[in-house]
Amino acid sequence: MESMMMEDAEIALMFSLLAIPFAIWLQIWVRGRKVRRKNNLGDEEFANGGIAFVSILIEGVAMIGGLMLVILATTGIAKYILNFYT
Repeated sequence: MESMMMEDAEIALMFSLLAIPFAIWLQIWVRGRKVRRKNNLGDEEFANGGIAFVSILIEGVAMIGGLMLVILATTGIAKYILNFYT
């Protein structure tokens, strides 16, 4: 029974470790979108208010999702370490 629990913990650790690069990629993607929209003065430009709203909504969801992934991955790694050493 204990080996089955250890295998589950290792699978959870694997997914936790795989979530970290995805979360980092999300943050880089949002940063890249913001940099591409900047004009010469450093302000973000949008064609109209609708595009601005959709862009802010998508980037906000991506930022929050990325932070949630980092928190979940950190929790998964901490659980594995605590289970492994106790």
